[in-house]
Amino acid sequence: MRILSVFNVTLLMLLVSVVILISPSHLFALINIPGLLVVLGGTLCAVLLSKPQHKVLQLIRELPDIIKGQRAEFNGLAEFRQLLRCAHLYRSSQLRLLEQEIKLAQQPILLKGVQLILDRCSPDDVANILRKERARILLPNQEKSQILRLMSGYAPAFGMLGTLLGMIHMLYGLGEVGLEQVGTTMGFALLTTLYGLVVANLVCKPLAIKLEKTTAEHAAHLNTLLEGLVMMRERTHPMVIRDMLEAHGIPAATTPTPSKRVVKGRLSKLLPLAAAHVD
Repeated sequence: MRILSVFNVTLLMLLVSVVILISPSHLFALINIPGLLVVLGGTLCAVLLSKPQHKVLQLIRELPDIIKGQRAEFNGLAEFRQLLRCAHLYRSSQLRLLEQEIKLAQQPILLKGVQLILDRCSPDDVANILRKERARILLPNQEKSQILRLMSGYAPAFGMLGTLLGMIHMLYGLGEVGLEQVGTTMGFALLTTLYGLVVANLVCKPLAIKLEKTTAEHAAHLNTLLEGLVMMRERTHPMVIRDMLEAHGIPAATTPTPSKRVVKGRLSKLLPLAAAHVD
């Protein structure tokens, strides 16, 4: 578990401890199973009506990975290296070696881009097709963050619904019960509002922001690859492409994580770019 995740868990435990210290004699009064079911069940039903069922279920299955912050979609440093190798092979007209190299690609943008270049598509066609491919790759995460945003909006509404139902039940029995039982029923009803706010602001909305940040980083990486592929199609010198990649920022390696100097040195030594390769 990463240090940031440990910090989040510690912060959550501290928050729970503060709640316990505030009301030590009424701790179990904060437990309202029917109210929690109203919030969670109502939110889930509303989302299932708003979005396709398989996408909602897929999001629920992937929640542990989103919480852990796993980013298995791309390996930026490896893909930048492969882009530079492909640019070098294409500029030096080693097309057979380029075809063998691209078979190892795991990034759809890189694979499709090199194939379009080998098919001699124009730079404009390459850019337009790759933009659509980029949008297709980013769409699943964008839909997941949108679902989480919807859930963060539905949860407080169903919390308020549970509170209104509890108040209606209390008012109907107002003449038959004492003041103490009225207070207990009112507190029990208000807990659903509390659950709705907690689910929205402590679970759904933070996860949506986290997923949106990951998607933005992925989009920036794909934009850099797209720009590099267009430069490759125009037979730009690989050293110029390398400078462009360095200007956009070199991503850290997945495992192990080297220092910034080592990463930059590796990227600078990817290609044997000597004076013989310069026009």
